[in-house]
Amino acid sequence: MKITRPKRQPTHPDRHLDCEEAIEDLFQAVAAAAEAAGWTRHETAAALISLAENHALAIEANDKTAKLCALAFDDGITVH
Repeated sequence: MKITRPKRQPTHPDRHLDCEEAIEDLFQAVAAAAEAAGWTRHETAAALISLAENHALAIEANDKTAKLCALAFDDGITVH
């Protein structure tokens, strides 16, 4: 399955909806594959939510690390 490219600029308030639409078929395919393997719908949903939350936490941690590194090496960019 192919994921469509973003339709809107990063600052557009509905861009996240475009992303949801773009990945929905793959999301449903993963859920169906997990259920076909024997996992319940509830287990599958909980696992997908957990994976998404952990992914978001990792992104946040990486962003914080990048900001700290920029401050430590002070390349002239002010980070707030």
